[in-house]
Amino acid sequence: MTVLVAGACSDGTSSTPARPTVTSEATPAALHLLQPLAVHHTTALQDGRLLFTGGCTLPGCEGFDAARATQLFDPRLGRFSPGPTMLSARAGGTATLLRDGRVLLAGGYPAEGQAPTAATELYDPDMDRFTAASPMLSARADHSASLLPTGRVLICGGFDTSARAQRSCEVFDPGTNSFANGPRMSAARGGHTASLVHDRVVLIGGTSGNQALASTDELVGGRWAPGPSLLVPRVKLEATTLPGGRVLVMGGATSTEGRERLASTEIIDVQRATVTAGPDLSEGQYKLDGAVARLQDGRLVIAGGRRLNVYDPRENTITVLQEPLLQQRSFVTATTVGPRTVLVAGGYDDAIVPSDAATLIHVPG
Repeated sequence: MTVLVAGACSDGTSSTPARPTVTSEATPAALHLLQPLAVHHTTALQDGRLLFTGGCTLPGCEGFDAARATQLFDPRLGRFSPGPTMLSARAGGTATLLRDGRVLLAGGYPAEGQAPTAATELYDPDMDRFTAASPMLSARADHSASLLPTGRVLICGGFDTSARAQRSCEVFDPGTNSFANGPRMSAARGGHTASLVHDRVVLIGGTSGNQALASTDELVGGRWAPGPSLLVPRVKLEATTLPGGRVLVMGGATSTEGRERLASTEIIDVQRATVTAGPDLSEGQYKLDGAVARLQDGRLVIAGGRRLNVYDPRENTITVLQEPLLQQRSFVTATTVGPRTVLVAGGYDDAIVPSDAATLIHVPG
């Protein structure tokens, strides 16, 4: 085992980002998707299977229509099988697992270079089919979708048909299959993340133009209010909740072109309204939507680079898995399929060529 000692404070207050520890004890198993995918979504269903929806399939991130053919992965069998065909092609939309086990697909781009759609659809795992749901009130892509404690879905921001970032939010009610206007955000944003922290929805980063935003927005008691600013502006990042009402913010870029992929992380303490530097990733990572998986013991597996990074919230440290060495890809997905097992799938490389690679990785304890 090769070790780089990481000096980090467990309360996340270290002013100097910690360097990651490197270990070589992961156990990978190589698989293949039924077709290449990038900018897709992977949703863990209630029965343990994974549903792959949307995205692109061809070089240049073309081939949206082919991605209407969904895929299902069964961890018990260790193999992929064809799923039902989606009603609409979409990438840059959202996929939300509802309380009743269905999956809501909302918005996104129907093809490369086309304006976003307001269309939504629902996947029913019992019937194994997609059915049309009510359209959103506004067409949008690169927005966020948050499952609220009430079972409704809050959809916010994203880009409209004129490629402008939006301030609007809307709420989907699965019981009535309808959308209603939600409160308007403090600022327009797209390419951001959303985290549910206790009774708050926290929107982080994104962009309202070409440059990334450092601002955050918090929904408390039905009203949006500005939250603490990030240390670094970030777009196309990822963020995941931590114990104690905190949020780990990871990677992204300082502009939509992604010329500077960020290796830094930050920790937002929502209750205290503070932001502190977290430990660094092993490399800059960009376009991280869906690329972080939570293990049963609370650790986070971050899969946006050539090596997997494992964040331990108890120690506020990152361990880098020396094996497997992956091809660096953007818009890869990482999904938990066992207590310490993650499936990393798809994504495209720097030449924007989608991959059919899927790796089942058992993370050491």
